[in-house]
Amino acid sequence: MVSVAASEFLTTATRCETAEALHASLLTFAQALGFHSAMFVNLANAGGPVLPKVLLGDLDPWIDYYTEQNFARLDPTVPMAFRSRTPFTWRSVERPDAPRPVREFFGEARDGWADEGLIVPIHGPFGEFSVVNLLCDEPIKLSKPEIGIIQAACQLYASLGLTLATGALPLPLDNLPALTKRELQCLFWMCVGKHDVETGRILGISAHTVRGYIDSIKVKLGVETRPELSIRAQASGLLVPDRHGMF
Repeated sequence: MVSVAASEFLTTATRCETAEALHASLLTFAQALGFHSAMFVNLANAGGPVLPKVLLGDLDPWIDYYTEQNFARLDPTVPMAFRSRTPFTWRSVERPDAPRPVREFFGEARDGWADEGLIVPIHGPFGEFSVVNLLCDEPIKLSKPEIGIIQAACQLYASLGLTLATGALPLPLDNLPALTKRELQCLFWMCVGKHDVETGRILGISAHTVRGYIDSIKVKLGVETRPELSIRAQASGLLVPDRHGMF
């Protein structure tokens, strides 16, 4: 189910012309997996941390309450998000011996917002940082591969969302050098935060071969570093899912 829902989202997401349409597409994907709402929250710019701000998503009244009460100082998911490169749940950071204010915070969150959440960290190449929160009222029962697919979808959602919000447009694909299918696959997984070893396992090739493909892409696109490559790929519209044959 996750693969089918992700395929549908990745196909429609790249065709969205507004941030609202993009979010609606992500929400359809999330709801197919049992989540009832989603949001894209900025936590840091290149200069350092900022107060949490919802950039895209479902604005629940509880969000205003969260801000008014400055719950970010108590919320253990915030520091965990900065440390983590992989998605995690609310329950994974809860501790029964946590200070009373922290336990009360989770109680209020569940009473007024959602019973459980999956938090997907989105690390930018220059220190900017955000998360995609997927919320539900049931325990999350997803396998690691399914979580990985969700992470990839949220990474694309975040990238496209920022592009639409700033009014930027991708460069036409016709003006770019041709990349092979394998190069596109390696590029996609690099851009969603996978290391060469992880990408190799996904694609059934060695980490050395993955590095070779990434180096080849850097030469073709005229960049020297992976952060530059990630930005160039996202801005140029190279992360088009149906060209990867991944799902």
